[in-house]
Amino acid sequence: MKFIHPRSLAAGLPPVEEDLAVRMEALFERCPALHGFTVQDCSAPPELVVTDLGIFPLCGAAQREEICNEIADALLDFLAEQPAAKDVLRGRTIVRVLQ
Repeated sequence: MKFIHPRSLAAGLPPVEEDLAVRMEALFERCPALHGFTVQDCSAPPELVVTDLGIFPLCGAAQREEICNEIADALLDFLAEQPAAKDVLRGRTIVRVLQ
């Protein structure tokens, strides 16, 4: 698995990686209960799926849906501006803080 920690941008990151890190940092700021998620490839039809959603403290269904929508919006915006970035997201776990 590939991990990215948005607050630790290393010098020399490729522009697409840096763009992703900045966007994910903004996502975590908008969603303080979100701690991380994984982006996996769905086999048929080929598309990306968010799994392993980490939210704490636990929240109700409405807040979970809001967080899921925020993630989807952030990823769709990223892919719209960086069409070749699907490979950057595939198999990636994005976390607020590495433990």
